[in-house]
Formats: sequence, structure tokens, C-alpha cells
Amino acid sequence: MSTRLAYLAEGRLFYRDNGNSRLIESPFGQDVINRALQRSQKDDWKTAGENKSGMYSRQSLWGVRGQDAQAINVRITAVTRGKTLEELLYVVSTEAIGGLFSYNLSTEKETRLFHKEGLYLSDFSKQPEGDLIACCQRMGNGTAHITVINGQDVSDITEGDSVDEAPAWIPGPNKRLLYQCSGIARNRQGNMIGIGNAHIQKLDLQTGELSTLLEDENFDFLNPRMNRQGDLFYIKRPYEPAFKKPHYSPLKAAGDVFLFPFRLARAFFDFLNVFSMVFSKKPLTTASGPKVEGPDEKTLFLRGRLIDAEKALHQKREADEPPSLVPKSWQLMCRKPDGKETELTNSVLSFDLTTDGTVYYSTGVAVYQITPGSKNRALVFKDKLVDTLILLDSTSQSD
Repeated sequence: MSTRLAYLAEGRLFYRDNGNSRLIESPFGQDVINRALQRSQKDDWKTAGENKSGMYSRQSLWGVRGQDAQAINVRITAVTRGKTLEELLYVVSTEAIGGLFSYNLSTEKETRLFHKEGLYLSDFSKQPEGDLIACCQRMGNGTAHITVINGQDVSDITEGDSVDEAPAWIPGPNKRLLYQCSGIARNRQGNMIGIGNAHIQKLDLQTGELSTLLEDENFDFLNPRMNRQGDLFYIKRPYEPAFKKPHYSPLKAAGDVFLFPFRLARAFFDFLNVFSMVFSKKPLTTASGPKVEGPDEKTLFLRGRLIDAEKALHQKREADEPPSLVPKSWQLMCRKPDGKETELTNSVLSFDLTTDGTVYYSTGVAVYQITPGSKNRALVFKDKLVDTLILLDSTSQSD
């Protein structure tokens, strides 16, 4: 019998059962897009008959900002299981509003539980012996706090100038949480100039006791999970300052001097090409075709780190083995209560585990399974950018 799971890929929610993945579309999210499209159509009279790329279009004179309904940022940012095996809970986030929804897998019906302006939640973890949901709430000033949802009540349980993420309940009757925490460095003007390494914290909600389980200035410790035996699972990777100054070697400086005339000529050509497009609506060259609009998919921002996706996906792998979006230095570790550490596997972007010790993890483009007592992995399925993975069976650790 295959394990049921839910996962997020490129801001979309998928449910997988019996070896098949099914996209779950949110009517609320689609309604946001439809309303944006209607607003755009109502404003068409202000730009009708005009060339929007012209220097003096009605769009600029009226101050109308172009709205593309397909470009509306509607994403599902968190998911977990509900009160029953047939229920999913997830967050739909837009640039202005966020809401918590439930979805019945049998009836395929979405129910809105609540929504709020400026609400951006991620990293859901459902309480094993209750109905509380721990999550990460991101703020506009760059900080992130751990929040607990109880019905329609949303309460912060951590605070301060830090980035607190990836909460996970510790199995047992007590209300205890694990989460990763990174400090923020700011200048005198209050601007963020750095983020510290991520360490693992344990918080007892009943006593208020807070303790540090793992911390090393040379490493990030991410996505902590603990099983009923007290084994701590987490992703370990080398720490890299988010705003580190790039190394500028003498060899690179010499190369820049040599290439300066060519870059100057290219800039001059691009300048003339812009004028040609404005006045004649034709480029100076068609060798490369029209420019493709949209986000740059060559780089991705995953777990606070910029990833060169194009380079990662073209790395040489073993026969028939899918590539990984994250490097081998992203290791999945298991730490026993006595402090003994074991590397289970590498190239891990996210993971979840069952009560019997089975681990499911994502490399970004593939999901694997590792059985207890073995480091051999089995490919479960492949998909594009699986950045969050949640097991839904009654034997899952998240229950």
C-alpha cells in the first residue's frame, strides 16, 4: 500500500495516493485571479487603441498600472493534514491577503476558515495529540515569528529581531515545539545587513522554557523533527552569510579590463536597439528572437539560499538518476539522545518521517524513501520543484 502525502511545488498543492498525483486548485485563489482580470478589462478603455510600449502612452498619462491576471501572485504556502484522514488544511496567500482553508479529499470541497489582510503563513505542523497548528508568520520588516493557530485565533509565541521558521511539534502529551532560529543584523538606519546561522530551539509552551539543542557558527541546522524515541532529525548545511561580499581576485580584475571595450560596444548597441524598438517597432537584429518576459528561472531562492537551478539540473548523475536542486552538502542527519550523529543521505531540500522511522525526502525534483536501518533509497516519484513534503497516513510522524 502506497503512502499518502501532500506536497507543494511552485506554489501549487498536490495530493498523491496509489502512485498518482492530483493537483488541488483553490476556488478562492482562482476567484482572486478572475477579479483581477475583470478590473483589467474595465480599465481597457483608458488604454484602448494605444501602443503600450510607446514613450507617451495613455497608460503613463492616466497613471494606470498594467495588470496581468496570469501574473497575479497567488500561491499555496503551507499544508498539513486536518482532523480526519480526508481533510487537508492549507494557506492561500496573495500579495494583499492570506487565508486558511480546509479541503475534503472525497467531496473535493474547499471551505474558508478565515482570511486576513497582510497574513503570510508557511511551515505548517499539526499537533499530534490535539488540533493546534504551529506555523511561521513572516513580517514585512524581514523578521519571522512562530505562531500557533487555535480555531480562528492566531497567536505569536516567539518574538524579536530574528527569523524563526520550520516549527514541529514534539510527540507526547506536553505542548513542546522545535524550530530553527536565525538572528538578524541591522545597521544604524535599521536596514538588514546580515542573517546569522540557523540553530535549533526547543520551546515548552506550558512552562515557557526555551533551550538551544544545536548551534554551530559554521553550519545551518534546518527543518528539525523529533520522533517518539527522542531522535532528532534535521538538515545540516554549511553556513553562508546572506550578504557576504564577493571575492574579487586579481585575475578577475584583469579579465574585466580586457572585456571592457566589448561590454561598452554591447551597451551602445543595446541603447540603439531600444530606440529602434520605440520608433520603428523593429529590433536591429532578430537572431535571438523576442525577449521572453517573466521571472528568471535560472536561479531559485530555497531555504534562504540562492540556487543556480540551471547548473544544478545539468550536473552529471548516475544512470537514470534525477538531478538535485540542492548540493550534496545539504545533509539529512539523525542525532540520538546520547549525542551520536549519523548522516542518512544528502541533497535534501525537505523531508518528513513516519512513526516506524521511514523517511521521505525531496531533492527538489524527486522524492525518495529510506527505510529504517538502511541508507539505500528508493525513488517514489519525480516532479518539478517539490519544496514542501507532508505525509498524511495515520502512521506519519506529523500525526
